Amino acid sequence: MERLRAEDYYREAFAILGESGSESMTIALLCERLDVTKGSFYHHFAGMPGFAESLLLFWESEHSERLIAVSRAQPDPALRITGLIDIGVGLPHAPEAAIRAWGRSNPEVAEVVARVDKRRERHLVDAMAALGVERARARLLTRMAMNLLVGTQQREHPVDLKRLPQMFEEVTRLVFLEADPKSVARLKAATR
Repeated sequence: MERLRAEDYYREAFAILGESGSESMTIALLCERLDVTKGSFYHHFAGMPGFAESLLLFWESEHSERLIAVSRAQPDPALRITGLIDIGVGLPHAPEAAIRAWGRSNPEVAEVVARVDKRRERHLVDAMAALGVERARARLLTRMAMNLLVGTQQREHPVDLKRLPQMFEEVTRLVFLEADPKSVARLKAATR
C-alpha cells in the first residue's frame, strides 16, 4: 500500500469538514476513511490539536497564498480581475464554510480565518487599484465581493456554481465601471 502524505489527511479532513463540520473531524474517522491505522496518523501528527493547526496552515497556503500568487502572476490587470472569478468559484466552498463556522467557537481558527480574509482582501484591493479603481472605492467593492463569497458559502449548501459566477460577474462589472466606464467592453471581451 502506498504511504500516505500529510496532504492526504488534509484533503480527507476538508471532505469531512464540508460534509459534517468540525465536530465530526476525529482521528478515528480520518483513519477509517483513509483506511489506515491510528499509528499512520501519529506518524505525521502529534495529535488532533497539531493536526488542526497544520490543516489550517495548509488551507491558508493552498487556498489563499498559492491562489494569490497565481493571480498576481497575470500581468494584465483586467485579466487578473476576471481570473479572480474563476479562483473564487473554484474554492472548496463547503469546507470553507465549515472552517468559518469552526472559527466562531475556536479563537485559533478565527485568527487564521481573519488572516486569510485580510490577505484575500488586500490582494483584491491591489488588483482593482492596478485596474485604475481609486483605493477607497476598491476597498468598498472588495468588501462587497468578499461578503458575496462568504455569504453564499454560509447560505447555500452546496453552493450554486452557476449563480455564483453570475453574481461575481456583476460585482466585476461594477469594478470595471469604476475603473473606466469604457472598460466594460474589455470585461465583455475578457469573459468570452
